[in-house]
Amino acid sequence: MTNQYFSLDSRLLADSHALFDWQHCHFRLHKNASLPWVIIIPRTDEIEYCDLPIERQLEISQLGRVIGHYFKQHHGSEKINFAAIGNVVQQLHVHVIGRNRKDPLWPDVVWGRELPDKPYSQEKLDDFKLKLQQAIESQQN
Repeated sequence: MTNQYFSLDSRLLADSHALFDWQHCHFRLHKNASLPWVIIIPRTDEIEYCDLPIERQLEISQLGRVIGHYFKQHHGSEKINFAAIGNVVQQLHVHVIGRNRKDPLWPDVVWGRELPDKPYSQEKLDDFKLKLQQAIESQQN
């Protein structure tokens, strides 16, 4: 079910930058620029990916595919992590993370690990937002 009064968990707000809304999802960028890391947050009351209607699951999977290809093309990602874990933050959200052998945590997982302090400049944030939105729009036409 779509929640008309959609609000974000405070931890998602604290750990990420708003990017844009697309179809039934809100997109955020992890605040640390050490890794390309987008969070897809469906506008729903459901907390489990498996409980979404198949159409929403397919939409999120397609968006993850586009983001993964974007990371490979523009960020040198060799491996794409795609996960909806949600053990701490109950609001349904899906992480799409670009990984490569030179990233600071390779080959370990990113969950619960500390990344080097590397914030986005406003210019880099604006550029990321624009290019990712263009990539998603180009795949939807």
